[in-house]
Amino acid sequence: MSTPGPGWHQDPGRPAGHLRYWDGRRWTEAVATPPSAAAGRPAPYAAPQPRPAPTGAPRGPVRWAAQHRRLTAAAAVVALVALAGAVGAEEDRPVETTSADPVATAPGPTDPATAPPPTPSDAVEPAADASTDPATTGAGSGRATPAQRPPRTYLVTRIIDGDTLELGNDTTVRLVGVDTPEVGECGSERATALLDRLVLGERVVLRRSDEDRDRYGRLLRYVDLTSGPRPDAGMRLIDAGLAVARYDSRDGYGAHPRERSYVAADRAARDLTCRTPAPVRAPAAAPASCAAGYSPCLPLFPPDVDCADVDGPVRVTGPDPHGLDADGDGTACE
Repeated sequence: MSTPGPGWHQDPGRPAGHLRYWDGRRWTEAVATPPSAAAGRPAPYAAPQPRPAPTGAPRGPVRWAAQHRRLTAAAAVVALVALAGAVGAEEDRPVETTSADPVATAPGPTDPATAPPPTPSDAVEPAADASTDPATTGAGSGRATPAQRPPRTYLVTRIIDGDTLELGNDTTVRLVGVDTPEVGECGSERATALLDRLVLGERVVLRRSDEDRDRYGRLLRYVDLTSGPRPDAGMRLIDAGLAVARYDSRDGYGAHPRERSYVAADRAARDLTCRTPAPVRAPAAAPASCAAGYSPCLPLFPPDVDCADVDGPVRVTGPDPHGLDADGDGTACE
């Protein structure tokens, strides 16, 4: 076999003797095979001339794609699959919600020992409305709600009375739209005990109403539990008959977002009643002729009476004008 000339190379995809020619820019499509041996020394192979492209034939990448249809089709399929995956990943990416209230975007509970006191601008949840009112939306009942970040919670460390509490950062919160009996009035102890049982030592969500603070500087907020079918603490007090719907548009205040549900619950709740305590009997007055504080009866002082003048022993329950109880043990003339 003669030696191929410059530019000829064995085609790796074919049997020995099948050659391809490289002209410095591309491989020729022609395949050369060794010519028949001639007398004497065979002449070297001559470089084949590439076939001229037809007039108007595509050139460059288009020509390559036309000549390699299978590779082109496979590359197109891979590109489509990659594009579909990228679009699906973009659609599946969770949409981040934003809020004007920094608390609504807080990542989680804050330690009350280090948290600053709540302020009207950045310490509590947005104002409650038809979408945040547990009484109308069934919050806590297992219904699906749009994905959102969990609201910020606050630890309740003290119950002041039936409608007022204190947070772990020493901020006092007054429940919106309800009023419970004052200390000493009928139902005061029961209302305080119910609020204590609901929220003391628990983390709660505070939601704004139509006002931020009252005239005493206390935060005016709805107080919502983090679980349960009836999370609104104010509504729970109304349902139990321990609070009335008050401080709303009916008595000169602004209409707060949960006013209608509070008023309806108040009308449906039982009126709270308390037993009238039995009158306390006054102790029987001593006879006019007896000195107070002695039993049995001793004559009034003066004149002075000694133990020799009475039949002992004598109980001394008050002042001892006769000086009979010398040792002060409450019994004289023993």
